[in-house]
Amino acid sequence: MMAFAKNDTAQDVLAWAFEEFGERIALSSAFGPSGIVLMHLAAHVRPQTKVFFIDTGFHFAETTAMVGRIQARINVQIQVLQPKLNIEEQNHRYGNDLYILQPDTCCAIRKVEPTSRMLSGLDAWVTALRRDQGPTRAHLPMVEKKTMDGRTVTKVNPMIHWTKAEVWRHILENDLPYNPLHDRGYPSVGCAPCTRPATDPNDERSGRWTGHQKTECGLHTFL
Repeated sequence: MMAFAKNDTAQDVLAWAFEEFGERIALSSAFGPSGIVLMHLAAHVRPQTKVFFIDTGFHFAETTAMVGRIQARINVQIQVLQPKLNIEEQNHRYGNDLYILQPDTCCAIRKVEPTSRMLSGLDAWVTALRRDQGPTRAHLPMVEKKTMDGRTVTKVNPMIHWTKAEVWRHILENDLPYNPLHDRGYPSVGCAPCTRPATDPNDERSGRWTGHQKTECGLHTFL
């Protein structure tokens, strides 16, 4: 596995990843602040970098509007994926309150399944995860090797050492678009029914799945 020096930047890691995996690598993003920075950095290393966005059908309007705002400002190629079941079909099969009664199942249908489909055609996946985002991410490695359907998928996390302050400094200094919900007390934005303003100022994800013992949707734990 590639070893990186302490002074290697996120762009150094991206340059290695793009060289290593060619066209069989892509970013995924739900357009959080770190994801905006990652796309901006990636576009300078490889213009028209492929980015996948999972439209769960439950996103805030402010989030879905980010697709056009980003493409107008950052030179990336965004592909929007949808789950196999639309919301009407899911409600018919599981009831209207699946995200309340069984949030893990809802996330599996609306996020994990389309991500698995995306990864089936890739050898590597780039994320904007950071170690300071919360306890579940505190020990993230820069590069992970995961087994999926009998094959190896490499997960690259170039921004693990970035801090929240550094992310926002980059956004503001480069006049990058960001989700306006961040100005309304939502440091981390997921699906509308499962996202509230943060309850812990030291944990960006403390507003996610309030009332449940759940801190991850499953995208970064299913492999």
